[in-house]
Amino acid sequence: MYESFYHLRSKPFTLLQDNTFLYAGSTHRMAYSTLEYGLTNEAAFMVLTGEPGIGKTSLMRKLVAEHGGKHLIGLVTNARYDIEHILPWVLLSLGLSKRQLDPIEAHSIFSEFLNEESRKQRRVILIIDEAQSLGTDLLEELRLMSNLNDGKTLKLQIILSGQPDLHKLLERIDMTQFAQRVAVDYHLEPFSETETGQYIRYRLHVAGGSLSLFTNKACALVHRLTRGNPRLINQVCDMALAQGMAKQARIISSKIVAQAAFGRSKRKILPLASREELLVLINQPEDTSEGDADVPQLSPSEWQTASPVLEPAATHPVASTEHSPLPDHFLYARGVEMRKEGRLKEAIDLLNLVGQRTPYQVKASVQIGLCQRAAGNHLGALEIFRAALQDASISKTEMIDVQYFLARTLESAGEAEEAVTLFRRIAHTVPQYKDAAYRANRLSPNQKLFSIFVRGDEASGSWFERLWSRKNKQAA
Repeated sequence: MYESFYHLRSKPFTLLQDNTFLYAGSTHRMAYSTLEYGLTNEAAFMVLTGEPGIGKTSLMRKLVAEHGGKHLIGLVTNARYDIEHILPWVLLSLGLSKRQLDPIEAHSIFSEFLNEESRKQRRVILIIDEAQSLGTDLLEELRLMSNLNDGKTLKLQIILSGQPDLHKLLERIDMTQFAQRVAVDYHLEPFSETETGQYIRYRLHVAGGSLSLFTNKACALVHRLTRGNPRLINQVCDMALAQGMAKQARIISSKIVAQAAFGRSKRKILPLASREELLVLINQPEDTSEGDADVPQLSPSEWQTASPVLEPAATHPVASTEHSPLPDHFLYARGVEMRKEGRLKEAIDLLNLVGQRTPYQVKASVQIGLCQRAAGNHLGALEIFRAALQDASISKTEMIDVQYFLARTLESAGEAEEAVTLFRRIAHTVPQYKDAAYRANRLSPNQKLFSIFVRGDEASGSWFERLWSRKNKQAA
């Protein structure tokens, strides 16, 4: 309808679940890492909750897509409290049976199936979507199914995904035995105002549209109306594009968003906030200066075909670790893994989070520097490595590692002289450290190794020599 008018390849705000348009905010990334932690650490039960339309099912489908090759995953989407047993639905989700079975026969088939998969060194993972609809009896049946795990091998893991009522259900006194088995529990929060704007522009980008199609004020109004709920964002933005085309407007302003939302809000079916604001906005004259000059830039892992330069790490918002269900060592390892996979933006966010903890300050900072270097932002990486070397908590081993990363980055940036200084310092301190001596000689083949190391007033005067001298004096 409006696609050709706005030069879009497809509808950017369709309500259909299309992984091409999947955008994960900070809370979604943490939720996904939490679920992966549960899979890795063999949690018998995991729980994910969130309001309707927040993105729970999308995360479940992402989990199936990325882990279905290693584990056998069954997705149960239509079980309700008024069915007699949940096991037939489980067998159906795993492709084991399409007919109604006697409970004893069904249990036997499922038990033998778990044993067979265990012999193949594969786990069976059941994902129960809309689990708040199960009720206590079916949840108790799931708990008893988990008893098929023996004392040595975990054969079955169960993920419950549902609305906040699921939490209320598990808090009941008669659900204590079940609740005690839940090892991983996470609640999805809506997008922030910044993430709402990023979400809108990401979907426009994927659909081939202009990033400046929605003004900043329009994005901010969408956030106030939807409170950051992705499904509601899609509906409001879709209505706004239709309204904009009807008005032959080349950009979507806050007034167009208000006009589009006002019609729906009058019927009170769409649960939008800030209705009072809409009436004010639609009666105001159009602000012709509302166009945006400060559209956020894209980053590689968050925007699929973008420029490789990342923002400096300090500008990324960092989620609090106060209520994080994940141990620091897992967060750090996961961040390193993301870096190696090329998911640089996600890695930086996660490493920023774990870097708040004292034991991981230097390690996380160095990994962020490596992310920046991988993105081609050598200046940002150099700044991070230099700051790490001046951190009072850095150990001797970490100092050597950071020196090496700094030297490699200097070499890549064309700063050969300073890189040589560092490589030789490393080789002098730890002669067999990686390829430091080789790189020092390769970068200065006409000089003898270690020849630049001088004392007192003969020092080179580089920033690193001065830093090294200061640290040695402090240690003395």
